[in-house]
Amino acid sequence: MKQLEKLWLLNTLLISFIVMSSFGFNTLQAKEYVIGVEDVSYYPLYDFSAEGFDRNSFTKELLSTFFRHQGYKFKFVALPVKRFDKWYVEETIDFKFPDNERWRSGESKKLKLTFSQPVLYLIAGTFVLKKNKNMPREAIKRLGTIFGFFPTLWYDRVDNNTIELVENSSAYSLVKHLLYGNIDAINIEKNVIDYNLQLLNKDQDAIVLNKHIKHERYAFHFSTILHPEIIQEFDLFLNEYSQQIADMKNKYGIVETPANL
Repeated sequence: MKQLEKLWLLNTLLISFIVMSSFGFNTLQAKEYVIGVEDVSYYPLYDFSAEGFDRNSFTKELLSTFFRHQGYKFKFVALPVKRFDKWYVEETIDFKFPDNERWRSGESKKLKLTFSQPVLYLIAGTFVLKKNKNMPREAIKRLGTIFGFFPTLWYDRVDNNTIELVENSSAYSLVKHLLYGNIDAINIEKNVIDYNLQLLNKDQDAIVLNKHIKHERYAFHFSTILHPEIIQEFDLFLNEYSQQIADMKNKYGIVETPANL
């Protein structure tokens, strides 16, 4: 009888050991997803600069909420904007935000990317001082843009060297340069411009879209190569929690661009 009790005890211990070992192994092997983001302050849309990495923003709150909702481990990794097209090739990232098919170039066009449905609708355009809202395109000689961003609507003028790109890593500095007349226009998102105008105690209409120069509505998407199934989950999340996400946009003062811009 004692021998049977010993065998039962040994079997119980063995089963417990296997279960605990298996649980520990799965815990250790839990995937931590890496989200590639731009190492720049583009608040309120995002701020993953060295100084603002721990700062909440629309992007950080939205993606953090989604990954926690799904029970996934994750981390944000800030990467150089200048290498944006090479992140998937050179960096071990699982996802990229923001992303858009229009930003693909060169070899990156061959990557098999899966994009989410649109997260934000924004406007790509040329922003000028209010007094210059009717300035013709050819009169703009110096265009301010974030270091690493490429103004796709100005490709022809950049290519034939008839416009000077003034790059800066600070949206705040570029807004100031425009206000002081050091540059003719800026290629920055309007929500970002308005936030920095507020910091400078200026009215939002101090800098406006020049509607006489080509402008386009575009979207921020979430992208991946390796995990299309999670992009599907993200799309479902966007639909199911649309009201909460709308509240999040309002929280950060984000105004989207309507379809009839």
